[in-house]
Amino acid sequence: MRHLRNHKSLGMTGWRSAALTAALAAALLLSACATSSDDEQQQQVQQQQSQTTADATSDGSATAARSGSETATSGRIGTVRAAQDEQQAQERAVADSDTQAQTQSDEEPMQQQQDDGMGGMEGGMSVGILEAADYDDLSPRLQLLRDWGYPVYVSADGYTIALGTPDLSPGVHRISLVIEGPTGLVETPAMRVTVLPDDAPGDIQEAIARFSRFPDGVRGFHVTYVDFASVGRWNLILHIPSEDGFDDLGIAIDIPDDTSAPSVGDAAPASDSRTLIDVANIEDLSTGDEPDPGLYLISLADAVEAGKPLVVVFASPGFCTNAFCGPQAEVLSEVRGIFGDAANYVHVDLYENPAEVKLGAEPIETPILEEWGLHTGEWTFVVDADGIVTARFEAFAPLDEVQAALASVLEG
Repeated sequence: MRHLRNHKSLGMTGWRSAALTAALAAALLLSACATSSDDEQQQQVQQQQSQTTADATSDGSATAARSGSETATSGRIGTVRAAQDEQQAQERAVADSDTQAQTQSDEEPMQQQQDDGMGGMEGGMSVGILEAADYDDLSPRLQLLRDWGYPVYVSADGYTIALGTPDLSPGVHRISLVIEGPTGLVETPAMRVTVLPDDAPGDIQEAIARFSRFPDGVRGFHVTYVDFASVGRWNLILHIPSEDGFDDLGIAIDIPDDTSAPSVGDAAPASDSRTLIDVANIEDLSTGDEPDPGLYLISLADAVEAGKPLVVVFASPGFCTNAFCGPQAEVLSEVRGIFGDAANYVHVDLYENPAEVKLGAEPIETPILEEWGLHTGEWTFVVDADGIVTARFEAFAPLDEVQAALASVLEG
């Protein structure tokens, strides 16, 4: 398996059009893996969730089952030294103790107790580190996902992991992961993630990735935040609950010196997007079935300079076919309904000719994507009154995340 590709060098015209054409004929594995779920599959999900709860409240003895994990994956082997890990464990224990002492509700210590039972790195533990798979080594349905710019990792023991947030840099970033195991989509409510740089394996972070279900009730992904302190290779080790305790899987991510899309603190590009007054019909602005007129009242250029917060979504609602694509334009409409005139709201479709694309014409990609440096399929940005990006969401962003980000800007 080769290294993760640097998406800054990807050309926009061509692969996205090819991905759209292919998506019209077949659904992706990771987007459709649960669409045919029946009562038996639902029972399996409930059993998995019950097992997760049991693991979360255990005394941690199940971690012994992880000793053979390195033989179940392919790729490099990374080992965390016992002394370094024990030191980190002691530091985490002190931090956990302080956190619990400050807890003011009954629910918070209960959540902490559950999180503490979700596994993690043990002294001397070895874990297989997967490289992003070569395009030609993927099945056609996984190649479609890769066509949209999302790295895919495949283990020898039946796990497929897709990274929905590959546009990264040093600093704190939102990370989303779609994880499939031998029995289908992994939907455990919370999962511990160990994060460590390749060149300093003792410098460990622990994060909690929580499962977020899409509005369709079928798809979903795990979301967490990670602080990448430097450029270079970083390893994310996922401690996935299983029948035998935990399956520990690592994925390698390359962190370049800067993102392609605007980062938090950057100025939002004042792109000249089209509005209702620029077209004959609203269908010329969106591939969605029932576009919200309130999302096309002001151009991006005017909105960035309006002296009012802005939420902008880049998505093609009519062709949402991959695992990281959700009803983002609809979420934007919900946000507009909540906050009203307190902000501006702009949707930019990925294609310049959405009405024609819906009739089967060759898609023409909007040049605004290149102006914003967007190399994956769906994006949301929150911009403050000064035109500065305050939050960025690569891949689908649920309502609660976008709502909280805008509320933070409005509250000052």
